[in-house]
Amino acid sequence: MYNTTLVIIGFAMVFGLIAVLLSGKTIPVIGFVLISLIGALVAGLTGNLDLGEKTLIAVIKGYVTTGVGTVVSSVGMAAFATAFFTIQTSKGTFDPLVNFLSKFTKNVAIVMFITYCIATVGHLDTGTTSTILLTIPMMLPIYRKMHIRVEWMFLCIGSAVAIMNMLPMGGGPIGLSVSTGTEVGVIFSKIVPSMIIGWIVNALLIFFLYGKQEQARIAKMSQEELDAMDAEYAQLLEGNSDKKAVELQNVTQDWKYYANIITTIGALVVVFMDKLPAYFVFMIAFSIALIVNYPGNKAKQAAIKMCAPNCYPIITVMLCAGVFVGVTRESGMLTDMATFVVTLIPESLHGIYNAVVSLVCVPMSIALGSQAYYYGFSPLLVEVASRIGVPAISTIATLIVTQNAFGFITPVSAVNHLACGMLGRDIKDVFKFCFPRLLLFLVIQIGISFLTGFIAIGG
Repeated sequence: MYNTTLVIIGFAMVFGLIAVLLSGKTIPVIGFVLISLIGALVAGLTGNLDLGEKTLIAVIKGYVTTGVGTVVSSVGMAAFATAFFTIQTSKGTFDPLVNFLSKFTKNVAIVMFITYCIATVGHLDTGTTSTILLTIPMMLPIYRKMHIRVEWMFLCIGSAVAIMNMLPMGGGPIGLSVSTGTEVGVIFSKIVPSMIIGWIVNALLIFFLYGKQEQARIAKMSQEELDAMDAEYAQLLEGNSDKKAVELQNVTQDWKYYANIITTIGALVVVFMDKLPAYFVFMIAFSIALIVNYPGNKAKQAAIKMCAPNCYPIITVMLCAGVFVGVTRESGMLTDMATFVVTLIPESLHGIYNAVVSLVCVPMSIALGSQAYYYGFSPLLVEVASRIGVPAISTIATLIVTQNAFGFITPVSAVNHLACGMLGRDIKDVFKFCFPRLLLFLVIQIGISFLTGFIAIGG
């Protein structure tokens, strides 16, 4: 049984949140807080909340306190992981590897594969803007020289972003940790096999299929077509001259450099092992990074201030999302909504629930964008999984893998338009080019994950 009024209010809150996030008329934190407050007040004033001996305000306070309390560990992980990788990026820890990779540009397949590798390394901090500003200016002259279409560069970068966004400080693990109350370390340890599968699948497709296809196309081009592409590239490179590229540093590979590398690898391994809370692991890693890289307290304080612009927006969104989570969960709305949805799902689909979820989430991940997807759309599907006997963690993994596959081509993300602008293409052009290839990647990645049992296909 379920409370019909709570179901209606709950869906109204979810759709209202999605509409607010997609409209771009206000920032997410305002939507999370005000929609939560309005929904709780409506539910209480219509007599659909169990107040007991408490006042409505006291009950709402309890919801908010509980909700924010469930996200504290995720907030800590996001803050310290982001700060840690901000330091590593600022110190050029990964720059020597990028420099090394950029030297191997002998044929089309290798160039495309190197683009994929550079974007992979550049996205270790899960910052898409910096990944774009690192990869595109570096590789664009090479693509011009070899007459490779820029759409392939977009696909290579998007493929790398799809994998690296599954790291514990990525939007998917953090978002679903907040909205479902599952520890980030647990989520990360579950999706690591799919990450590895996905990276290899992308590498094989790029190197052995897409690279050969583009090489064959270039070989058939006439001189007029080559000249036209040269002219287009010349205009594109000139137009991008005002874009600030990420400058690679000449990093001295001394003990500090190797200490940073060891700390980075060690932190990710320990998070994967799930022996310590993820936030504590990155607290330790961040502390070590400060000691290694910044002598003196003034330098350490300056480093913390340097990290703040990257950390603060994430923290505010997560804390305010905790308010939304607290109201929908503690009021019983989410449970009643899930009970209602369960009545609509035939029992015959319970055994392939995650396959159905993945199918449904393909268009939703493109249409909603990451925040609306993870905070508004996903929690209900996870709750439904729990009600029909499907492991919630497997549905969480399915949601993350599916959304990340298409995150770089969704038109509701501003950073995607930045990449399109730098490559002289409209988002609809790269969408048309990339979608079938990304869909092929997802089918292989999640298909192998289901077949091997890394992700349960259903109950």
